[in-house]
Amino acid sequence: MKLPVAILLATLGLPALAAAQSIGEPIPGRGPAKAKPAAAPPASQQATRPCPEYGPGFVRIEGSTSCVRIGGGVRAEFGKSSRNGFGSSADAMLYGEARSPTPVGEMRAVISGRVQRDNNLNNGSWQRW
Repeated sequence: MKLPVAILLATLGLPALAAAQSIGEPIPGRGPAKAKPAAAPPASQQATRPCPEYGPGFVRIEGSTSCVRIGGGVRAEFGKSSRNGFGSSADAMLYGEARSPTPVGEMRAVISGRVQRDNNLNNGSWQRW
């Protein structure tokens, strides 16, 4: 049983390897592959400057002394009940913080939000995957 399976896998695998090797090569009779010119990134996509004085994750706003940090997360759950019902749940959280030095001390602004959506996931007895 092992030999026929090995022969079948080798027969199916060789064309896949040949196709993967030829990716990026020019098609015969179609001329050489054309290289795309490298474009300079716009000013808005240049490297950001970190703010080590405020901790990890803070970056400096261009042209000011203020620093910002943005984060968040998303969670999704799906389940099946013992009564052949299905349900889902989704949760999202967004967090933003800005810090800036002022003559009287550091000014902080924090905003956070959370959204939850539950579609029959917490009703009855559920088996979560």
